[in-house]
Amino acid sequence: MQHARLGKSTLYAHLLQVVDSRKISLTLIDLERGYNLYTCGENIDDLFLILQGGIKLTTSAHSGKECILDICRRGDVLGALSLLPSVHEESATAMLDSRVLRINRREFVRVLRSDPDLFQVWSHHLAQRIRRRESTIKHLVTMKCEYRLAAILLHLSERFAGQKSQWQHIDARITHDELAAMVGTTRSRIGFFLKNFSIRGLVKRLPDGTLLVNSGTISAFIATDPNESEPVLQHA
Repeated sequence: MQHARLGKSTLYAHLLQVVDSRKISLTLIDLERGYNLYTCGENIDDLFLILQGGIKLTTSAHSGKECILDICRRGDVLGALSLLPSVHEESATAMLDSRVLRINRREFVRVLRSDPDLFQVWSHHLAQRIRRRESTIKHLVTMKCEYRLAAILLHLSERFAGQKSQWQHIDARITHDELAAMVGTTRSRIGFFLKNFSIRGLVKRLPDGTLLVNSGTISAFIATDPNESEPVLQHA
């Protein structure tokens, strides 16, 4: 195995090999947009491998306001905490028509103990998840809203596109309300920021409502110091 190239695709390939070898029990789940895979507070006892579609992970404040923790795509694994006695700390909802494999937790642990390669890619996957959550926390603490939005759009475009290119397509229609729940701001401010991002050449909105993200220009924007004075965005 080429350990330098460990990543989501490697974990996905390993899990499919485990599935194909029938070493583990699984259930295929077809989930229509808007339906929950699981909800916050449910007991965790399985892993879920996304085969197609998109699933958002959300939690709610005491006020009832929704906060989107992440948006997951093909190859992502949900329910990592099922390896420990626990409950789901978020809800998982399909934002696209999705297909998911439910993987038996006990059988997965048994295979994990006997497969060193799978153990290594699984450990790498968990480290990436931790790094991503730490990055999200850092953005919330240190970045102004428009920088957070830019960082989120770049992150989503890289995950949705699958490979690096100048213009990367987020091929799911993410609403202003959903972006606001990820950034921690209002719907109207998201609309204002996106309009100005478009003017500056950071994003393009397609007729179907999805976004193209210019990875080069948006990365350069994010790299400017967010602790300096509020950046001046140009009006149309």
